[in-house]
Amino acid sequence: MGMLDRYKKKGGFIQLLNLLETSSKAKQEQFLTLISQENVNWEMELKKRVLTVDKIVEWPREPLSEIISRIQPLTLAVALRKFDAPKRDEILAVLSQSDKRKIMSLIDETNPNPAEIATCLSKIVMEVRSLIQQGIIKLEKFNPDMAVPENIEELINQKGSTGISLVEAAPSASSNDDSEVKLDFSGANNRASTGNDKVDTLKEENDFLKKKINQLTQEATTLRVENSVLKNKLEQIKKIA
Repeated sequence: MGMLDRYKKKGGFIQLLNLLETSSKAKQEQFLTLISQENVNWEMELKKRVLTVDKIVEWPREPLSEIISRIQPLTLAVALRKFDAPKRDEILAVLSQSDKRKIMSLIDETNPNPAEIATCLSKIVMEVRSLIQQGIIKLEKFNPDMAVPENIEELINQKGSTGISLVEAAPSASSNDDSEVKLDFSGANNRASTGNDKVDTLKEENDFLKKKINQLTQEATTLRVENSVLKNKLEQIKKIA
């Protein structure tokens, strides 16, 4: 059984998006490679819709403002360490001057390590995915290519497994024959590597089960950063006193 089989039912596409979005960049690429080997259409449609903070900060002012207003200030401040000062200013331009000053102050007061920054970036992606699923952020209005149709699993499966690019690049009967050869060859490769697929599937399932643990770890990281800020403020108060 391939990795995709369990996700082809209704709701499976969103489950896979959640898995990809809560995985590290390296693990995400491994999953996409495995998915591509089974069905290039699924890989292309997932890739197009996977949320990243880089994509989110390029969205129009209205949805970006809605998102930033709902993110915990400390999480936002730590995540913004990913960007240089001009880009931070551009992102925070959706806030009022007083709210922007608060975030900038938090940026100055914290000194997060790369793991803490990565955790906060991941928290933002998870929060935005939740806002989309709740209908608070409507991708259809400003980025329809990233929106997920209700019956997307059915739509992708109807395309078959040769991939959009192979179908579009096949204007003649001979080209279609070539597509079929490529598909058969891919199928042979998949059968030959069944053992590897099973191992990869087990890894994927294990990562999916770890999702809740990852979320708790992220909360703990945020608390550590908050504790660090409070300790710094306490030291400042002691010096003044």
